[in-house]
Amino acid sequence: MTKLSKILNIVLYLLLAITLVFAGMFFFGPWLTEADGVAHDTPIYTESFLNWAKLLIYVAAGVSLLFEVFHLVMNPRNAVRSLVSMAILGVIVLVAYSLSDDTPLQLIGYQGADNVPSMLTMAGTMLYGTYLLFGIVIVAILYTELSRLFK
Repeated sequence: MTKLSKILNIVLYLLLAITLVFAGMFFFGPWLTEADGVAHDTPIYTESFLNWAKLLIYVAAGVSLLFEVFHLVMNPRNAVRSLVSMAILGVIVLVAYSLSDDTPLQLIGYQGADNVPSMLTMAGTMLYGTYLLFGIVIVAILYTELSRLFK
């Protein structure tokens, strides 16, 4: 193992340990009850757990973009392939956006601020994007396995 891979393994285990601490606080920590003014029993550390998950997502996205730019600078011949893959991902997001709906939902007893067209469009885009990517993955797996049978 190289020195870099040892450092990356330590970082990986450190992130895993922090995640396990947050998960333990979420699942086994104190709960808010109806006496505290909430409708359902809710873990106290829900927001901390979600913020940690958001941080991990942002860091992963940032590192992915950083390494993609680094790869483009180091290997300019492969830039076209990377740009085509990013364009395909952009088309998938645009298709998902066009499929999403912004009609406010009629939810009985919900008075929150998230039932607005902008949030509904974003949620619909994320859902349809996930469905499209999942479908593409299934088709790719089937194509790969079936092509092996006929070789």
